[in-house]
Amino acid sequence: MRVLACFLVLAGLAPVLAGQDTASARSDTAAAPQVWVNTASGVYHCPGTRYYGTTKVGRYMGEPDAQAARYRPAYGRSCAPSLRASLRDTMQVAAPGAASTAIKVWVNTSSGVYHCPGTRYYGTTKQGRYMTESDARASGFRPAYNRPCS
Repeated sequence: MRVLACFLVLAGLAPVLAGQDTASARSDTAAAPQVWVNTASGVYHCPGTRYYGTTKVGRYMGEPDAQAARYRPAYGRSCAPSLRASLRDTMQVAAPGAASTAIKVWVNTSSGVYHCPGTRYYGTTKQGRYMTESDARASGFRPAYNRPCS
């Protein structure tokens, strides 16, 4: 009997048999984005990213559940909308004609390359600092992969 109860809990059928609505039973995880947890590496991936749902070993779960189970986000980036909002705040546009001058970029001071917001190495390299794209170009830094932000 215990094995059956454990199976029903894992399958998500326990609320149905108890007479509860499954939507209300999962209301706390429905608001959070579903992430793909690579159980072999302990890393979770956000929807729309390269490894979302594609690793050999893994499962889907809510982001808060993944964090509570001690899984870490891929590349140190959470899937939460609040993080994406803070990323949009770093892209400050002063005037329509001067869009490239107000975008904050991450300059890797050891390689001389700057990275745009939302890219893999934005704010993650060992040595670097934030500055506007126009200041980075004026200082002699070049865009990563020769692709300017604007």
